[in-house]
Amino acid sequence: MPVYADLVIPAQDADSLREIFSWDGFRPGTPPASDFPVDVVRFAGSHSPPVVLSRARRVESLKALPASLRARAQAAFDRWDRRPARLALAHGRGLDLTGGPVVMGVLNVTPDSFSDGGLTFDRDTAVARALEMLEEGAAIVDVGGESTRPPLYGSARELTADEEMGRVLPVIEGIRARSDAPISIDTRRSAVAREAVAAGADLVNDVTAGRYDDAMAPAIAELGAGAILMHMKGTDPRTMQQDLRYDHPLGDVAAALAEAADRALSAGVAADSIAVDPGLGFGKTAEGNLVLLRHLGAFRALGFPVVVGASRKAFVRRFSRIPEEADPPERLPGSLAAMAAAAERGAAILRVHDVADSVRFLRMRRAIDRALAPAARPIGTTAR
Repeated sequence: MPVYADLVIPAQDADSLREIFSWDGFRPGTPPASDFPVDVVRFAGSHSPPVVLSRARRVESLKALPASLRARAQAAFDRWDRRPARLALAHGRGLDLTGGPVVMGVLNVTPDSFSDGGLTFDRDTAVARALEMLEEGAAIVDVGGESTRPPLYGSARELTADEEMGRVLPVIEGIRARSDAPISIDTRRSAVAREAVAAGADLVNDVTAGRYDDAMAPAIAELGAGAILMHMKGTDPRTMQQDLRYDHPLGDVAAALAEAADRALSAGVAADSIAVDPGLGFGKTAEGNLVLLRHLGAFRALGFPVVVGASRKAFVRRFSRIPEEADPPERLPGSLAAMAAAAERGAAILRVHDVADSVRFLRMRRAIDRALAPAARPIGTTAR
């Protein structure tokens, strides 16, 4: 069965609804305030305009649609409502997603990363940092050996597969020798993915969603690994910011992710091993990143766990009003704000640099959101 790029886009108020419809050139009538929140269903590749359904009256509203649109809308809602409980990985491992979003710690084994280049380039230092991130609460560590920094930080050098493996394999082996926790390899090369999984990695995080290397999806399938399929413009981070035009800011990204998921499934990758990432900062304007974050929940309609990586990115610095010369950790407050928005909108995996602070933030958020159990009621309150 193909992966559909039909989207369910929540709108909490009339202003949000007008923004959503403006992308398709429609001017909807404004529902009464009592109808909000509403959900906009956008049918990919259809000439039918998006439909607006009051969340409180979804069942009866669906019945009023023509049969063909009703079936597509219902299927989109079914995917959107489903919250995958687990992301299956290689070696029998998996990520438990039932307790809310989990943290993926970023480990850059590079001398030229935009955020922390050189800090963990040494093998022993990198292994120690990975173990520290796991101790701080990361559910998985993402090991990357090739910088994908945007051109504004200076063009990153493209590595050979041998150079990339020389950086990441000793680190993955070192982590695996001391921990049974899940490990991700951040690469766009199937040869690197194969050797990394053999060394102990469990998941392949490909920023090109398999478009750079046609052998990537078959390799992931053969390895039984998990896969994060990310959206970016083109297949080269050095040129991804050259064309930032989109016909639809969500629809275009969703269509590309659906196509990537189709390729992976056709190659034999298990559906419960796939996650998707809209690719903040990878071929997007600063304002476009905000749109993706604001409407991130729409991507749940693809039917896969959603991954978000906003940590320390340039748009976080810009909108936090942090000077360019400021140290990367000074982007933490803005990164946490972006992470909170992603978590609220249903992200399942959050890719971060500042693991300890991010985990503490999420713990507090869960505590606030969770209803107090009777035994945990504060002194002076009574059960009703």
